Amino acid sequence: MVIDFIDLYKSEYGVGTMCRVLSEHGCSIASSISYEARNRAASRQALRDEELKIGVSRVRAENYSV
Repeated sequence: MVIDFIDLYKSEYGVGTMCRVLSEHGCSIASSISYEARNRAASRQALRDEELKIGVSRVRAENYSV
């Protein structure tokens, strides 16, 4: 969630500045963590979650289309 927030506003404020301000307010995060999280591959759980979302959407559409 914090990484998404940083990605959303990084062009406006910069990653380093945002990490410093967040840390001052009790949400400690290093700018290197932000860069690392953005560049790493999706976990098996995240990939499985995406598969399940498709299945849930399909079942929901089938049930409400009746």
